[in-house]
Amino acid sequence: MSDIPKTIEILGPGCPRCKETFRIVQEVVQSAGLSCQVVKNESIDRMVELGLMATPGVAFDGKVVLAGRIPRPEEVRKALGLA
Repeated sequence: MSDIPKTIEILGPGCPRCKETFRIVQEVVQSAGLSCQVVKNESIDRMVELGLMATPGVAFDGKVVLAGRIPRPEEVRKALGLA
């Protein structure tokens, strides 16, 4: 297993796609028994700071790993090194 991030940020303006992304990531983290924190961040300044060009975005410890669409659970697991 790769290094598990301490914080996973779901970035977006609070649209249904962003909320679904949050739900999927939270579900994967819980089902895998990970201790990382999953947070929803709606700050435009934070999105600009991370260089996010399309929402929803998923960042692990401040590094964008998925962006522009709702990820499938398998993609989240793979990004976390669980697949």
